[in-house]
Amino acid sequence: MMRMFNSYIKSKLEYCSLVWSPWRQTEINKLERIQFFFSSKIYGLDQLDYHQRLKKLNLYSLKRRRERYLIINAWQQIEGLTENVLGLKARRLGRSTRIVSAKIPIGINGKRIKERDRTLIHNSTARNSERLFNVLPQSIRNITKTTTETFKRHLDKWLSSIPDTPKIDGYLGKCCCRN
Repeated sequence: MMRMFNSYIKSKLEYCSLVWSPWRQTEINKLERIQFFFSSKIYGLDQLDYHQRLKKLNLYSLKRRRERYLIINAWQQIEGLTENVLGLKARRLGRSTRIVSAKIPIGINGKRIKERDRTLIHNSTARNSERLFNVLPQSIRNITKTTTETFKRHLDKWLSSIPDTPKIDGYLGKCCCRN
């Protein structure tokens, strides 16, 4: 069943550019429902809560996996392993590394940006990469001159210590994740 999930469902949810970076909570919930529905059909796991099923299957929620990807991508850009298309710059202060992204304008030619455009900028990949990388513990941010797999291992170890369950009840909508 997991082989079918990885080949048919996970690949579509993670690698389709249209669904890769949703910024509305309703869009995120719709995508999460697909994984919820599939995991509820696995024999023996149907009585468990959604987040308990993910833990049994050694999966993260889609939101957590997207955040993990953004952190890894930001690290690769800082290390020079991929092209730095986001304009991320690393600033090292003593033993700490922080990301400073390119300035995003508040207005263009003296005109204010529309509310929708400001929301898109706020939820952009550059902003999220910067924010997510900067909240990492210093021990992970300072990993340099190593392979991506080593960085992923350290990141996954840290992510597994943080619960993937929602902070508020009903995080994934009323109808999709209640058993």
